[in-house]
Amino acid sequence: MSAVPHAVRIEGREPVGMALALFLSRQGFDAGSISIDAAPAGLPPWLAARPIALSLGSWQLLSRVAALPQAAPILKVDVSLRGHAGRTRMLSSDLRAPALGYVLRYGPLHDALSDALAARLASSSPASGAAPQPALTVIADGDPGGASRVRDFDQAALLAEVVVERDGHGTAFERFTDEGPLALLPLPEARRYALVWCGRPANSRRRAALAPGEFDAELRCAFGDPLGTLRLDGERVLAPLQRRVRVPGAGSLQVAIGNAAQALHPVAGQGLNLGLRDAFELAQRLGELRAARRPLAEAAAGFVRARRADRGLAITATDVLAQAFTVPAVARIESLALGALDLAAPARDRLAATLMFGLRAR
Repeated sequence: MSAVPHAVRIEGREPVGMALALFLSRQGFDAGSISIDAAPAGLPPWLAARPIALSLGSWQLLSRVAALPQAAPILKVDVSLRGHAGRTRMLSSDLRAPALGYVLRYGPLHDALSDALAARLASSSPASGAAPQPALTVIADGDPGGASRVRDFDQAALLAEVVVERDGHGTAFERFTDEGPLALLPLPEARRYALVWCGRPANSRRRAALAPGEFDAELRCAFGDPLGTLRLDGERVLAPLQRRVRVPGAGSLQVAIGNAAQALHPVAGQGLNLGLRDAFELAQRLGELRAARRPLAEAAAGFVRARRADRGLAITATDVLAQAFTVPAVARIESLALGALDLAAPARDRLAATLMFGLRAR
């Protein structure tokens, strides 16, 4: 079965895959030239409730193609080191931006992208067995594969939602402990936060089994007083943490993006945002090839090269942040570095801008 010159097959129907299909539609690809996996019958409750932190850059990209649901703006990020005085704060007002990012749940985001996709590409999935071979297949979601480079952080993430005593006024907190990062992210509802607590697997399992009152007390001890009392509200979910990066293959008929290319530690919330930049950059390149009537397979090698710097920075940064602050011998130095960064406004603002928009390839 011959390949259709300008047809793209997208494997996966999570946010990155759906975003790619929507970005491609803006590049002139019609419903007949895009195929994507069918929508799932329903999302598992734990996945629908999972917190998603979109950077401002990701929010702007997705706003071009979908009506996004209600989300909590991140106006400030407060970064601190447990047991030490050093801290740094990044403010959207310093960058003259409406927000550094937005927090919402996976379910509403998935539904918004699915609705937009249905409206734009209602007939994009051909009948089973009738589809000609696409010119390019994009693996948009899933595991990077057995040949990936793996780093085990010896941590597990405990995910939950908590109700706080004091309104955080749009502040997201990243607190580094001797076990790993602990993040509290504002949710759309007042005084409600998403918790991502990374710790040693045994300790994370123990915390997941604590009675609610005991859990609240241990969380308050680890996090501190910025939000007052913290009360668990809902289920706790555990996830083991590994970094997995796909080893590029030699073929030119497949491209991997998003989690299929790199699965990152959740510190700093870079994984999905990196995947959305993957999707946008790939759609741009495929649109240029289509307009020039050139083979879409030409995008594969050039795309990997173009994304190398942005991907490499995100992978290195999350690897370092996941464990650097767990080394007691260098905690004092890191505390001083956080304090110095807070005073060095240009460096702090460049860091914030990189987290918001990544490294621009062009």
